[in-house]
Amino acid sequence: MLERVDLTIAAHAVAQPDSKAVFSGGRWLTYGELDDLVTGVAATLTSCVEAGGERPVVVITGRSEWAVVAMLGVWRADCVYVPLAAGTPRERLLEIFERVQPAALLTDRDNAEQLKGLWNESPLLEIEQTIVACGSSAVTPPSAPQGPQLACLVHTSGSSGPSKGVMMDHHALHNLVTHVVEPYSLGAQDRALHFGAFGWDSSIEEVILPLSKGASLVMRTDEADYGVPHFLEQLEKQSVSHLYLPTSYWHEICLELSRGTVRIPSCVRSVLIGGEAASLADVTTWRTHVPGNVDLWNCYGLTETCVTSTVYLDDRDLPVERFQGLPLGSPCPSVTVAVLDDEMRSVPTGEAGELCIGGPGVARGYWGDPVATAKSFVPDPHGPGRLYRSGDLVRQDESGLLHFVGRVDRQVKIRGFRVNPVEVEGMLALHPRVRKACVLARTESSGLTGLVACLELVDDRDDTEDIAAFLKDRLPEFMVPRTLDILSALPLLPNGKIDVNSLTSSPSATDSPAPHRPTGTADGVQAIWCEVFGIESCDPHDDFIALGGNSLSGMRIAARINESFGVEIRLRDILDARTISAITDLISKLHEDDLQGE
Repeated sequence: MLERVDLTIAAHAVAQPDSKAVFSGGRWLTYGELDDLVTGVAATLTSCVEAGGERPVVVITGRSEWAVVAMLGVWRADCVYVPLAAGTPRERLLEIFERVQPAALLTDRDNAEQLKGLWNESPLLEIEQTIVACGSSAVTPPSAPQGPQLACLVHTSGSSGPSKGVMMDHHALHNLVTHVVEPYSLGAQDRALHFGAFGWDSSIEEVILPLSKGASLVMRTDEADYGVPHFLEQLEKQSVSHLYLPTSYWHEICLELSRGTVRIPSCVRSVLIGGEAASLADVTTWRTHVPGNVDLWNCYGLTETCVTSTVYLDDRDLPVERFQGLPLGSPCPSVTVAVLDDEMRSVPTGEAGELCIGGPGVARGYWGDPVATAKSFVPDPHGPGRLYRSGDLVRQDESGLLHFVGRVDRQVKIRGFRVNPVEVEGMLALHPRVRKACVLARTESSGLTGLVACLELVDDRDDTEDIAAFLKDRLPEFMVPRTLDILSALPLLPNGKIDVNSLTSSPSATDSPAPHRPTGTADGVQAIWCEVFGIESCDPHDDFIALGGNSLSGMRIAARINESFGVEIRLRDILDARTISAITDLISKLHEDDLQGE
């Protein structure tokens, strides 16, 4: 395999130009067609971006073939790929643009309007237009690597202040697809699903892993928005063999499996989950309802260590009760791990310590932040190279398996995304009504983790709509707390700091049992909402977003409604309607349309 992943993928266009590469929007791109599109994007970038140095190119796209073309096109032009999620709030975009100083902004037609006039220091390029303008114009491929070449700048939630840009080298990506993922045994005959949104580290692995192996990449369609049953039907229709899912969505699948409403398609042979801890209850459900020839991999890693560092293949011969949670597993090939105490000394087997990770996948550091880099990327006290201090507390058993214990700091995973509550607290502190804030993670009745903000305000008003809107304008959706609780005063420790443990131990408002589901349409929809949100009651005009709705809860509501009322609505319909009353009207309309069509 060539030293650079993008050149390996380009070589497949020569060796197997007619092989299927990417499925999106109902059609296939062959490796040859994909390479032509990549060349067109690279030609445009080369013509408008000044040569030399490490030139960041921000890419904002939806989930489509254009996202893949943009990623590979940036690398073909020898630029640095800086992915940002579609829908990122304006203020956050400006903060990142100011820090990164991108040489160009590359986007698709659906996201171009959001970016027009936002940043005039760099050219704004629409991918579709660059293809039309340049066709398959020739572009000189990158030269042979001379030392570490920066490939990606991926942003994560910072421990304080703004998000951090993690610098990944091409060598780290090459190591990822040649050594780290070796246990998965992905071959050219496989079809791998791209599930996640672009803008995060996992989306990079989901693209380059199958394409570097000459396999096919299937982009997730909106069918997943109709709920798990539709999602699994699409997997079967496209003969997907290899899944990489957020643990939170895998939880949704297990929930449907336990209800007996779905089955895993026979084409699926390997499922990788990651992003947060997997419950043993879900593992039990999986083992009960899924054939043993379907591999279940628990994957652990961080952006700073190039996505994946350890893996665990569920061993059905071992009883679930043996573990407190699904193990993080063992280090992947080429990855080194150490479990260390505060003095960077190895802890005895079975005792908890901070997981420190080394090997070729360790990032260069944080863009423009040498202080944070020096704090998190440290010399290996036991050998050459560097270690990344993950902040995760683990223990290693006698067999060598790593088990997650907790966090050194307060960082949590929300639907697979790493979130530091301190960053959210810092944003809340900017609102003029907030005197103090403490952001916590709580387990909802659905089994998923959500954020709650406890606020001490400067006034006596009991409404928080303006504060919620303030956060939504500045933070990604998954970082916005579902609940804003107003307290007369936040509890303090003797040293004057907020007593986080006292707030954490407070009873959650989401512990109420789900009510019995009535049979009427309006009552039935209301009961579904209460069940999903974990509340006793709600008003027909309560807003889905205001209740804390997100993509996962929306997909679950859609699936329950489709099952209960024999209709087909999707997440987009939930987001558009947003109230029980409007959803009830939609169901009635769909039933009327069915009757008229008979």
